[in-house]
Amino acid sequence: MFRKNNLSSQIVFILMFFIMFFGINIFQSDFRLDLNAQVYSDFTLPDVEGNDITLSKNPIFEKPHARGDISEKGCIMISFWATWCAPCKEELKKMNNIYLKYKDNGFDYYAISIDDQKSVAKVKSFAESYKYSFNILLDTDRKVFEAYGGVEEEVPYSVLISHDKEVRYKHLGFITGDEVKIEQEIKSLLGIQ
Repeated sequence: MFRKNNLSSQIVFILMFFIMFFGINIFQSDFRLDLNAQVYSDFTLPDVEGNDITLSKNPIFEKPHARGDISEKGCIMISFWATWCAPCKEELKKMNNIYLKYKDNGFDYYAISIDDQKSVAKVKSFAESYKYSFNILLDTDRKVFEAYGGVEEEVPYSVLISHDKEVRYKHLGFITGDEVKIEQEIKSLLGIQ
Protein backbone atom coordinates (compact mmCIF):
# COMPACT_ATOMS: atom_id res chain seq x y z
CA MET A 1 0.00 0.00 0.00
CA PHE A 2 2.84 2.41 0.85
CA ARG A 3 4.50 1.63 -2.44
CA LYS A 4 1.30 2.28 -4.38
CA ASN A 5 0.75 5.65 -2.66
CA ASN A 6 4.40 6.57 -3.17
CA LEU A 7 4.15 5.75 -6.88
CA SER A 8 0.93 7.75 -7.13
CA SER A 9 2.61 10.71 -5.44
CA GLN A 10 5.51 10.52 -7.86
CA ILE A 11 3.20 10.43 -10.87
CA VAL A 12 1.22 13.39 -9.52
CA PHE A 13 4.48 15.31 -8.91
CA ILE A 14 5.71 14.61 -12.45
CA LEU A 15 2.37 15.63 -13.95
CA MET A 16 2.34 18.84 -11.88
CA PHE A 17 5.87 19.63 -13.06
CA PHE A 18 4.92 19.23 -16.73
CA ILE A 19 1.73 21.24 -16.31
CA MET A 20 3.59 24.05 -14.55
CA PHE A 21 6.49 24.09 -17.00
CA PHE A 22 4.58 23.71 -20.23
CA GLY A 23 1.37 25.39 -19.08
CA ILE A 24 3.14 28.58 -18.07
CA ASN A 25 5.00 28.65 -21.37
CA ILE A 26 1.77 28.27 -23.31
CA PHE A 27 0.34 31.43 -21.74
CA GLN A 28 3.48 33.54 -21.89
CA SER A 29 4.05 35.61 -24.95
CA ASP A 30 7.29 35.34 -26.83
CA PHE A 31 8.91 38.42 -28.32
CA ARG A 32 12.31 37.79 -29.78
CA LEU A 33 14.82 39.24 -32.15
CA ASP A 34 15.39 37.05 -35.16
CA LEU A 35 19.17 37.36 -35.43
CA ASN A 36 19.17 35.82 -38.89
CA ALA A 37 16.62 38.26 -40.26
CA GLN A 38 14.59 36.84 -43.09
CA VAL A 39 13.35 38.89 -46.01
CA TYR A 40 9.63 39.56 -45.81
CA SER A 41 7.13 37.65 -47.96
CA ASP A 42 5.16 39.95 -50.23
CA PHE A 43 1.41 39.48 -50.45
CA THR A 44 -1.76 40.95 -51.84
CA LEU A 45 -4.87 40.46 -49.71
CA PRO A 46 -8.34 42.00 -49.75
CA ASP A 47 -9.36 44.30 -46.94
CA VAL A 48 -12.83 44.07 -45.39
CA GLU A 49 -14.18 46.44 -48.05
CA GLY A 50 -12.85 44.34 -50.95
CA ASN A 51 -9.85 46.53 -51.86
CA ASP A 52 -6.61 44.69 -52.62
CA ILE A 53 -3.67 45.70 -50.43
CA THR A 54 -0.14 44.77 -51.53
CA LEU A 55 2.54 44.89 -48.85
CA SER A 56 5.40 45.84 -51.20
CA LYS A 57 3.47 48.95 -52.30
CA ASN A 58 3.52 50.39 -48.79
CA PRO A 59 5.31 53.78 -48.78
CA ILE A 60 7.53 52.65 -45.90
CA PHE A 61 9.43 50.48 -48.39
CA GLU A 62 10.08 53.40 -50.75
CA LYS A 63 13.33 55.32 -50.77
CA PRO A 64 13.48 57.81 -47.89
CA HIS A 65 13.20 60.85 -50.16
CA ALA A 66 9.96 59.47 -51.61
CA ARG A 67 8.46 59.38 -48.11
CA GLY A 68 9.37 63.02 -47.58
CA ASP A 69 11.93 62.41 -44.86
CA ILE A 70 15.69 62.09 -44.73
CA SER A 71 15.95 59.12 -42.39
CA GLU A 72 16.03 55.48 -43.27
CA LYS A 73 13.61 54.48 -40.54
CA GLY A 74 10.23 52.87 -40.63
CA CYS A 75 8.52 49.58 -39.91
CA ILE A 76 5.32 47.64 -40.46
CA MET A 77 3.73 45.28 -37.99
CA ILE A 78 1.50 42.49 -39.23
CA SER A 79 -0.74 40.78 -36.68
CA PHE A 80 -2.55 37.58 -37.53
CA TRP A 81 -5.75 37.21 -35.53
CA ALA A 82 -9.23 35.62 -35.50
CA THR A 83 -12.68 36.70 -34.32
CA TRP A 84 -12.88 33.76 -31.87
CA CYS A 85 -9.61 34.77 -30.15
CA ALA A 86 -10.05 36.97 -27.04
CA PRO A 87 -6.32 37.86 -26.70
CA CYS A 88 -6.38 38.91 -30.37
CA LYS A 89 -9.15 41.41 -29.72
CA GLU A 90 -7.23 42.85 -26.77
CA GLU A 91 -4.09 43.15 -28.89
CA LEU A 92 -5.99 44.95 -31.67
CA LYS A 93 -7.33 47.49 -29.18
CA LYS A 94 -3.83 48.21 -27.83
CA MET A 95 -2.27 48.24 -31.29
CA ASN A 96 -4.80 50.82 -32.50
CA ASN A 97 -3.44 53.22 -29.87
CA ILE A 98 0.16 52.47 -30.85
CA TYR A 99 -0.67 52.85 -34.53
CA LEU A 100 -2.26 56.26 -33.96
CA LYS A 101 0.74 57.35 -31.90
CA TYR A 102 3.43 56.40 -34.47
CA LYS A 103 1.73 56.38 -37.88
CA ASP A 104 3.20 59.79 -38.74
CA ASN A 105 6.69 58.57 -37.78
CA GLY A 106 6.95 55.80 -40.38
CA PHE A 107 4.89 53.06 -38.71
CA ASP A 108 2.11 51.07 -40.37
CA TYR A 109 -0.01 48.21 -39.09
CA TYR A 110 -2.00 45.45 -40.78
CA ALA A 111 -4.37 43.19 -38.84
CA ILE A 112 -4.80 40.04 -40.93
CA SER A 113 -7.74 37.81 -40.05
CA ILE A 114 -7.21 34.07 -40.47
CA ASP A 115 -10.94 33.36 -40.16
CA ASP A 116 -12.16 31.07 -42.94
CA GLN A 117 -14.35 32.14 -45.86
CA LYS A 118 -17.54 31.25 -43.95
CA SER A 119 -16.61 33.77 -41.22
CA VAL A 120 -15.85 36.79 -43.43
CA ALA A 121 -19.18 38.39 -42.45
CA LYS A 122 -18.14 38.17 -38.77
CA VAL A 123 -14.83 39.86 -39.55
CA LYS A 124 -16.59 42.65 -41.45
CA SER A 125 -19.09 43.14 -38.63
CA PHE A 126 -16.25 43.21 -36.10
CA ALA A 127 -14.33 45.77 -38.16
CA GLU A 128 -17.41 47.98 -38.54
CA SER A 129 -18.23 47.91 -34.83
CA TYR A 130 -14.73 48.84 -33.62
CA LYS A 131 -13.77 51.27 -36.41
CA TYR A 132 -10.03 50.72 -36.12
CA SER A 133 -7.75 53.18 -37.89
CA PHE A 134 -5.56 50.52 -39.51
CA ASN A 135 -6.24 48.09 -42.37
CA ILE A 136 -7.98 44.81 -41.59
CA LEU A 137 -7.17 42.22 -44.23
CA LEU A 138 -8.54 38.74 -44.97
CA ASP A 139 -6.33 35.65 -45.29
CA THR A 140 -9.08 33.03 -45.52
CA ASP A 141 -6.81 30.32 -46.93
CA ARG A 142 -4.04 31.18 -44.42
CA LYS A 143 -1.31 31.19 -47.07
CA VAL A 144 0.19 34.48 -45.85
CA PHE A 145 -0.07 33.30 -42.24
CA GLU A 146 1.89 30.16 -43.14
CA ALA A 147 4.42 32.11 -45.23
CA TYR A 148 5.29 34.10 -42.10
CA GLY A 149 5.66 31.00 -39.96
CA GLY A 150 2.17 30.84 -38.49
CA VAL A 151 1.19 27.44 -37.13
CA GLU A 152 -2.37 26.09 -37.11
CA GLU A 153 -4.49 28.45 -35.01
CA GLU A 154 -1.79 29.93 -32.78
CA VAL A 155 -2.87 33.55 -32.70
CA PRO A 156 -2.32 36.36 -32.12
CA TYR A 157 0.93 36.09 -33.99
CA SER A 158 2.72 39.28 -34.99
CA VAL A 159 5.69 40.05 -37.21
CA LEU A 160 7.61 43.32 -37.29
CA ILE A 161 9.21 44.22 -40.63
CA SER A 162 11.85 46.94 -40.98
CA HIS A 163 11.95 49.55 -43.75
CA ASP A 164 14.61 47.43 -45.48
CA LYS A 165 12.12 44.55 -45.82
CA GLU A 166 13.58 42.27 -43.15
CA VAL A 167 11.53 40.45 -40.55
CA ARG A 168 13.13 41.70 -37.35
CA TYR A 169 10.82 40.50 -34.59
CA LYS A 170 8.10 37.93 -34.01
CA HIS A 171 5.60 37.84 -31.19
CA LEU A 172 3.27 34.99 -30.27
CA GLY A 173 0.32 35.49 -27.95
CA PHE A 174 -0.79 38.56 -26.05
CA ILE A 175 -1.08 39.30 -22.36
CA THR A 176 -1.44 42.64 -20.60
CA GLY A 177 1.89 44.43 -20.71
CA ASP A 178 2.98 43.01 -24.06
CA GLU A 179 2.03 46.29 -25.71
CA VAL A 180 4.87 47.97 -23.78
CA LYS A 181 7.45 45.54 -25.19
CA ILE A 182 5.98 45.82 -28.67
CA GLU A 183 6.02 49.61 -28.52
CA GLN A 184 9.70 49.56 -27.46
CA GLU A 185 10.61 47.41 -30.46
CA ILE A 186 8.67 49.69 -32.81
CA LYS A 187 10.36 52.78 -31.36
CA SER A 188 13.74 51.12 -31.80
CA LEU A 189 13.11 50.52 -35.51
CA LEU A 190 11.76 54.06 -35.89
CA GLY A 191 14.82 55.53 -34.19
CA ILE A 192 12.74 57.08 -31.41
CA GLN A 193 14.14 57.20 -27.87
